[in-house]
Amino acid sequence: MKRLIFSVMLTILAVNVVMAAGRQEGSGKQTPVTKDQKNQIYDEPQMPIRTQYPPTMHAEGGCSGEGCGFTFTCQPQGNALDKAEVHIFLPRGAATAAAHEPFVTGPRGLLESNGWKKETGAKDTAQFPYGWVKKVIGFSDPRQVGMRGEILLGEAGGQAVQVTLYYPGALSKAFLPNADVILGNLHFKRDKLPLGKSGR
Repeated sequence: MKRLIFSVMLTILAVNVVMAAGRQEGSGKQTPVTKDQKNQIYDEPQMPIRTQYPPTMHAEGGCSGEGCGFTFTCQPQGNALDKAEVHIFLPRGAATAAAHEPFVTGPRGLLESNGWKKETGAKDTAQFPYGWVKKVIGFSDPRQVGMRGEILLGEAGGQAVQVTLYYPGALSKAFLPNADVILGNLHFKRDKLPLGKSGR
C-alpha cells in the first residue's frame, strides 16, 4: 500500500513539473534565449532583418505599404525607461539615406510630427560604429521632459534604413548598452532587400 501511495505521489509531482514547464515556455517569450549571451533572437522568416535583443526588452514588428518597422521596448520597470525604445524602419521606395532624410527633417517629417527639437550641428557617427550608418541626428523632446534621442540614417542592400533611439537622457548609461545589443547584431537579409524587389 505504501508503495502505491508513493508511486501516485511521484506521478502527481511529475505531472506538476511538466505543467509548470509548459506554462513557462508559453509565457510570452516566443523567441529562444541563446545559451551564451542570454539574448533573445528576433528572426521572423518573412521579415527583412534578424537581430538579438536583451531579455529585459520586448520585440514586435511588421510591414505595410509604407515599409517595415520593428520596435524594441523595455519591459515595465516603473521608471522613465518604460518610455524608451529602439525603432528600426525600412521605408519602401527609398534606396539611400539622403533620399529618405527629407521624411525625417523636412516639413511634416518625423521630427516635426512628434514635436521633437533637432539638435544643432552634426553628430559624430563614431558613437554608432555600424557599417550601414551614414548620418546621426540628435534631438530632444520638449513634450516629455528629459527624453531625448538619436535618429540614425543609413543604407543596406539598396535599402534606406532609419533607426530611432528614444530614451531618458538621465538613464542613457542603462539604455544605450541595450540598444547596442540590438544594433550590433542587426543583420539585413539581402534576399529580401530592397523592399519591393520581386514584388515584395
